[in-house]
Amino acid sequence: MSKFKKSLKWIAILLVSVVVIAAIAFKLYTKDYYHADNTIISYVQNLFDSEVHSYSDENGTVFIPQTKDISAVIVFYPGGKVEYTAYSSLMYDLASKGCLCLLPKMPENLAILRVNAADVLTKNYDTQKEMVKNVDWYLAGHSLGGVAAASFLSECVANDETPGEDPFEYKGIILCASFPSVDLSNSDLRLLSIYGSNDGVLNMEKYEASKVNWPKDSEEHIIEGGIHSYFGNYGLQDGDGTPSISNEEQIIETADTIMDWIGIYQQ
Repeated sequence: MSKFKKSLKWIAILLVSVVVIAAIAFKLYTKDYYHADNTIISYVQNLFDSEVHSYSDENGTVFIPQTKDISAVIVFYPGGKVEYTAYSSLMYDLASKGCLCLLPKMPENLAILRVNAADVLTKNYDTQKEMVKNVDWYLAGHSLGGVAAASFLSECVANDETPGEDPFEYKGIILCASFPSVDLSNSDLRLLSIYGSNDGVLNMEKYEASKVNWPKDSEEHIIEGGIHSYFGNYGLQDGDGTPSISNEEQIIETADTIMDWIGIYQQ
């Protein structure tokens, strides 16, 4: 075997080894994630049993208002390395107020691996989509999920296309302890940013710098005493701050703030 062929052989072996090591490292990284607190979520589900109907498939969960007319649709992208069902409490609260909520399940609990999750979740539910074709749709996300949601909308705005395959446009984006890493400043989107005053995870320097990317129609709401982890029910995230309000209080304030911003708050 020539020296050249031997070199190619060792290069190929090296490349394969790098890929295998990277794959193993990624799998180990994603295996360690934040699990939903099913005790709390079961309690909330029972609490809203008569007001909200939910059903799940392999792509996520849908929360449907039962006692109020559907006045908006919210697609919520979960935070990075957080089990998607951890956000069920927030979805139940929003649905009880009249929002149909879609909570996609992300591969490896990372929204950046499926930025078109809204399309995936609704793909085989044409009848249900027909029911809400005349209401406003909003994309939302927590932490890394918000970054993924903003990226998805940015691509659509750049291509001057309706997001996804459905005959509607998203009216805006709701960011929970998150910020857009892409420029939305020239878009017609609305933006709502919510974060807790005691958040120890959100990079405030990058958050403030991101404001140049915000659309003109943007609002910010700070939850006093709130933290990064309390938008869901999954315990305390590493490095987070100390809350001075309860997990339940933060979720309720988040839902109320979103509904007020959308403009359809109902008692």
